[in-house]
Amino acid sequence: MILSNSRKGQLPPREAIDFSFKTNLHYIFVDLSEQGLKQASRKPCSMKMMLSHSLSLHSISMVSSTVKLAHQPSLPVISSVKSKTETQQFHDLKQRRSASYHPTVWDPKFIQSTSTPYSYELYGTTLDELKQKVKRLFKSRGGRDRHFFLLKLIDSLQRLGVAYHFEADIQEALDHVDCNSGDDLYTTSLQFRLLREHGYPISSEVFDKFKDSEGRFMESLSRDVWGLAGLYEASQHGMAGEGDLQEAKNFSAKYLRSLLSAGQMEMKVAKQVQQSLELPLRWRLQRLEARNFIDLFPLESQESSLLLELARLDYNLVQSVHQNEVKELAKWWVDLGLKEKLNFARDRLVENYLWAERLTKFVCILTAIDDIYDIYGSLDELQRFTDAVDRWDIKAVDDLPEYMKLCYLAMFNFGNEIAYHVLRHDGLNVLSCVKEEVRMRI
Repeated sequence: MILSNSRKGQLPPREAIDFSFKTNLHYIFVDLSEQGLKQASRKPCSMKMMLSHSLSLHSISMVSSTVKLAHQPSLPVISSVKSKTETQQFHDLKQRRSASYHPTVWDPKFIQSTSTPYSYELYGTTLDELKQKVKRLFKSRGGRDRHFFLLKLIDSLQRLGVAYHFEADIQEALDHVDCNSGDDLYTTSLQFRLLREHGYPISSEVFDKFKDSEGRFMESLSRDVWGLAGLYEASQHGMAGEGDLQEAKNFSAKYLRSLLSAGQMEMKVAKQVQQSLELPLRWRLQRLEARNFIDLFPLESQESSLLLELARLDYNLVQSVHQNEVKELAKWWVDLGLKEKLNFARDRLVENYLWAERLTKFVCILTAIDDIYDIYGSLDELQRFTDAVDRWDIKAVDDLPEYMKLCYLAMFNFGNEIAYHVLRHDGLNVLSCVKEEVRMRI
């Protein structure tokens, strides 16, 4: 799911994703509008289940330029009379290896059928009004509790997935944080984590005041649920040589598990603690965390109601961008023809969409090429394909076997399209860089 801070859609960068696990991107297509913007009623599930079955996205929406390809690939005309060479090639192809990849679970018709009533044209003004109200919160609180209020506000904005709207306000607030402030474990831990997340220097020695004379964390902290939870999340930001943070991690995890097993937490609190132990905040996808935290966010005040209203609207607007992008990409993927021509290769368009839009196209094409190299192509064919890439010449397609021609043309046209887009918008000729990047990837 993408974020946007205007009707034009300025979007935050995606995170690097580990593709070592299977993904189901259900949350691209299921939005909060089905609940009428009311509190969701969902069965509890672990963070691991959510990662396995409902990965959400955090991406850059790149404006698509309509670029006419220099050479549109076409399928070869097949003669009804087969020569001996063609017959031999047919039998040769039958002997090729296959990895037996499971087919895609994303039907193009289903992707095209997704819809949402949300758009920046209809709700952009409402979004801007909510943002202005939230911005005023940074100046609304004074007195002793201002420090803690700002820390909680920043943390809530981050976990609800709307912090990118308020980057300047957050930076200004953190610029004035006193690293030695915070008398309780939760405030100190929250402050430490936020400062480290945003690159501010802060020493792990701030936790020394919670240790006994022997340098161990005091046992009196063992029943402070929020303090322990905050300490556990803070300990994830340790650096080499900070053994005290490893100690903090072990200490907090031990007593959090003990409190969980004893059933001494409220349901929502217990769920958050369980999720943290399974997958700390640092390792979660921000959009998935936003969807999860919208259900867990406590309505304690007018301020929290305002934040939740903004988060829900932003979530649905962001999702509308995702749906439109995936629709366009699905149409592009079908029109490209690689799926039918290279039936041995993986069809993973939606999974690849975890990356930015144009990179999705590149990864889809690269996946097909990767499968040609790994399981299908002969040594002679692969050498010819490599030579063709090195030449980067449309005429090189004539030296390739039929099943490789479409793949080469798709890669060739896409690389030139990227170079054209950059030249048109930025005045830079990056074709040589694009070619080198492709060569490095195959």
